[in-house]
Amino acid sequence: MNDQFKKFLDSVKPEEPFDINNLPSEPSYSDLYSWVAHPKIDGYHQIVPKGENPFSKSMKDIDVFFIHPTGFFGKNWNGPVDRDHACFQRSEIHMAMQASSFYESCNVYAPEYRQATYYCFYDLEGNGYQAQDVAYSDIERAFDYYMENHNSGRPFFIASHSQGSLHAQRLIYNRIADKEVTNQFIAAYLIGYIVPLKYFDVLFPGLKNSNSSTDTQSIISWGAGVEGFTRPRAHSMYWTPEQWSREVMEQPLVCQNPISWNNSSEWVTNTNQISIRLKSSEIKALDYYATKHAQSKLSIEYTQVTEMEARVASNDMIELRGPLIDKVSKLSANGDLHNFDIPLFWKAIRDNIKDRITSI
Repeated sequence: MNDQFKKFLDSVKPEEPFDINNLPSEPSYSDLYSWVAHPKIDGYHQIVPKGENPFSKSMKDIDVFFIHPTGFFGKNWNGPVDRDHACFQRSEIHMAMQASSFYESCNVYAPEYRQATYYCFYDLEGNGYQAQDVAYSDIERAFDYYMENHNSGRPFFIASHSQGSLHAQRLIYNRIADKEVTNQFIAAYLIGYIVPLKYFDVLFPGLKNSNSSTDTQSIISWGAGVEGFTRPRAHSMYWTPEQWSREVMEQPLVCQNPISWNNSSEWVTNTNQISIRLKSSEIKALDYYATKHAQSKLSIEYTQVTEMEARVASNDMIELRGPLIDKVSKLSANGDLHNFDIPLFWKAIRDNIKDRITSI
């Protein structure tokens, strides 16, 4: 951990221990205010890259329940569900850059939740686990409300990134795997968080580790880095039914190449437009210290440079190289492309969703 990043962590560290009696108000998922994406909400999950025609807003035959990543960097252990807060703007950014890849084929349901603050992932005293339990409790209640009031028997995907993928694994264990609803479950894109193979059968009984573009009732995951990127000393908080723990990130993981949709270690070249970038009218939208919504107008566009190569590396990450990666890596830290896990493969994901739907 370099000194600059340590200084940033210290600046966002909560000053008091976690206190269950000092939490933001619990969201109600009967209220559209508690959803960042919903078929009854016009939002950034509906946008398409510049030059494409918008998709129909009519109801579709397939749903996705999308759990967005961390957008709260405050000094409380859990963030508020508040549309005037900067964390809601970051949720909108995640809709634009991530959930929008599902909108051509799916009704998008994405709950806003009392997300655990960013510092939780570095906390070693147990406060972070408790904050994540609160965040997860919202996700589970939102999913239950969605299934009872909105799903109407439609097939659905689970999709998520980072903190969202931590919660999604727990949700699949508690509400989907080896349950009656498995018959409606198409696949889960658990992107940007470790999915250790040693826990696969425990957390996902009856589901498969996807190894093709059309596998259903399956689990898909990856994290991206530049060629040669490793994280040998890194640990990540992880939930199992037995306990919270810290898991090493360099271990056998679920990992698929989102160009080939298998786990081959062979380089695969992409020269098509599959990657997007975000455009914002206000740079404040990306300010981690901001607390107020900047009211930025967001848009997405395909990257002008398209060529890159990808493969599953020996550490079960997606390793990337090529002209596009040379450009993107200038915006990353030490070769970690975590923030680009989905934008780099945005259209590949959009196309793959259609492939998996045709297989059900």
